[in-house]
Amino acid sequence: MEHDVPFDPSLDLSEPRAPVSAPLRPRTQALASAVRILVIDDEPSFVSGLTQLLRRDGYTVDTAANGTAALTQLQAQCYDVLLCDLRMPDLDGPALYARLLHQYTSLSQRVIFLTGDTLSADSTAFLAQCAQPWLPKPCNAEAIRRAIQQVLQAVALRPARMEARKAFPMLPPAE
Repeated sequence: MEHDVPFDPSLDLSEPRAPVSAPLRPRTQALASAVRILVIDDEPSFVSGLTQLLRRDGYTVDTAANGTAALTQLQAQCYDVLLCDLRMPDLDGPALYARLLHQYTSLSQRVIFLTGDTLSADSTAFLAQCAQPWLPKPCNAEAIRRAIQQVLQAVALRPARMEARKAFPMLPPAE
């Protein structure tokens, strides 16, 4: 298999072993075309491969090399999903997430963390505390696709849950 970008072993973009049904793929791409994703990571080859995958799936994708660059882009553009590395120079994933909680509250629920650091106590504690989806590096294309769909579905359900709580105040709070 030839790669357009230098191979990065931390990103396995191989297709899943199980075939995807033909009717499902076009519908997914049609929905993806309206979704804008910001990839925040300081590893150029990882970003390039991930961007290529997401664009091939029909998403509109922008990139930022760290949290500071991401904040600049968030001032100019709205994003549906943020794929964010945990460890980066300048402003890392946890610091960016803290800023999102204060400045862009609704975006804080649209973050998917990516990390090669799954063993440190700090990373483990942060990921448990923020309760956002996360993927270990390396990860495959299907895991990335599932995580994006999970975030998009969760965000789509929130307004419906809020309306239901207004209409039926006895309902328990959403998880």
